[in-house]
Amino acid sequence: MISNSLLKFAAAEKWFVYKDGEFTFGEINGYPVTAKSQDILSSFFFPIAGIAPENLIELTTWIESTHFALKLVDYEMTDNFIAIRAKDTAFSGTASAIRRFLDDFTDKLQELDVLPDNCVVCGLPTEQTALYVGLYCHIHPDCVDKEGVDFTAAGASAEEEELIILSEEEMKELVDPKLIKSLAKEFAPARDAFLRDLAQLVAIPSVDGEPEADAPYGRETKRALDAFLTMASRMGFETVNVENVAGYAEMGEGDEMVAAVCHLDIVPAGSGWDSDPFDMVVDGDRVTARGVMDDKGPALSALYAMKSLLEDKSFKANKRIRLIVGLNEEKGSACMARYGEVEEIPVAGFTADAVFPVIYAEKGNAVIVFQLPRSENDAISSASAGEAVNMVPGLCTVELKDGSSDTYTGSIAHASTPEQGKNAISAAMEAVAEKLEESGKEDQFVTFYNDLIGWELDGTKLGLAFEDETGLTTVNAGLLSIDADQALLTINIRYPVTLDVEETKRKLDEAVAPYGVKADWPGIMEPLIYPKDSHLIATMMDVYRELTGTDAQPLAIGGGTYARALPNIVGFGPVFPGDPDVAHKANEWASTDKLLAGAALYREVLKRLAQ
Repeated sequence: MISNSLLKFAAAEKWFVYKDGEFTFGEINGYPVTAKSQDILSSFFFPIAGIAPENLIELTTWIESTHFALKLVDYEMTDNFIAIRAKDTAFSGTASAIRRFLDDFTDKLQELDVLPDNCVVCGLPTEQTALYVGLYCHIHPDCVDKEGVDFTAAGASAEEEELIILSEEEMKELVDPKLIKSLAKEFAPARDAFLRDLAQLVAIPSVDGEPEADAPYGRETKRALDAFLTMASRMGFETVNVENVAGYAEMGEGDEMVAAVCHLDIVPAGSGWDSDPFDMVVDGDRVTARGVMDDKGPALSALYAMKSLLEDKSFKANKRIRLIVGLNEEKGSACMARYGEVEEIPVAGFTADAVFPVIYAEKGNAVIVFQLPRSENDAISSASAGEAVNMVPGLCTVELKDGSSDTYTGSIAHASTPEQGKNAISAAMEAVAEKLEESGKEDQFVTFYNDLIGWELDGTKLGLAFEDETGLTTVNAGLLSIDADQALLTINIRYPVTLDVEETKRKLDEAVAPYGVKADWPGIMEPLIYPKDSHLIATMMDVYRELTGTDAQPLAIGGGTYARALPNIVGFGPVFPGDPDVAHKANEWASTDKLLAGAALYREVLKRLAQ
């Protein structure tokens, strides 16, 4: 599914969008171009058949020497196409930025005498265009089944195909894959057991459910807690079930306690999976299932880190070490609120529910509900979308009063990074607006949504936009419900730490009032910030730098973690720099090596904090 940036670009350039957004294609300065999205990358494919060998060398040299200006990540050549990849965020979400990028590249192709109408197979000119191997190009009809001349062979060595081009800052942040493997090997004897335990945990669909007497967040979350505590008990830890809202495994002695904090609840699987989301698929180093990264895999990494310390007879600590697991992180972390009321608070620790290296600041997190009464003139009979407010919805179903019904598709992403998905509500409201315009009908909610939200991700028109050192405001329309009485839209915003919430509420009310919309703020999670030179941040950064060999710096993020649910806790892993954010997405996956490398980092951090 193409990104929002590419979708905007395609609309601006009047490109074709193939199969509900699988990819888009069109022409730039006469050159046929295909664009696709995967994870956080945008890929652009140009046919370069007919290029002279010396010009091919010049092209690759130019790419490698100017990749900073072009904001490239990597490139690859095969079958007479060159694929250029860049982070989607490099374009600032604007069609004009993508256009400038493509203009620069096609200018270079023109300079190197690469004709835009060359047949991709034989390299001779033709006016005929088609999709060949799924990519837009010029091609003679009788060349489709021919074995063509490979004009890219001279410049596409195996090494060049694997070449990754990153900025200097990104290069500093990346961890050497050899170091990852080396750290993971420290847990090699436990690898099979780790995978068995992970498969058992992810098989439990621990989505928040109907409360029961002994299961406040539903039966499946209780099952996940029981399974995890059984694993910990088997390893020799003291375990405690905290009122079926949380639990912990503990080791050591001392008056004070340090902790790792994780969660066992998950978001709904959603649509778009290639396999059963609760039957873990192991493919080499990769494991795929809901929860392997958010947050069952990291919880097991922390547990196995503690197991290693427990088995180390030379390890002596002054503080107890506790692994706390909760069951309500995805729905507001009420589990940790209750834990904090009845249990001991750690003096220091981390949550493995973020990214590496160390998170010193987290944006605020607010839920806003828009309510709009329905009228007889509104064209929509009913509509629904979304499974959790902190997910970009992948499907939106709309039924009109004329009896027609359509389901609109998007792509799922985490609400803290909405630019990595495609919001199905936005797609639906845009399409419905076009239908209503053609039929002369109207709908108040459609007008409100398209005027003030649409494809906008920073909340400018809603009065929510703001920026400081911790980043920009992001807005995700996560849940929609329309019936005969009212339209309810629930959005999730992540806001910078210095934003004035009360002033922002005032601006929002002013923006929505003309549409007859009422805005409520049922949930606000305050921002979190720790001094970069504090003992907690400094200790964890020391460990990270020593074990990874990097000169990384602490981070500020938009995602919410357990760090705000308990005092003295900061985010630390499991996502390494340069890795995609797969949390809440279809086909959520994790690298086993990196989960075990994370265990090595957690072990050393817990060891130092406990001494």
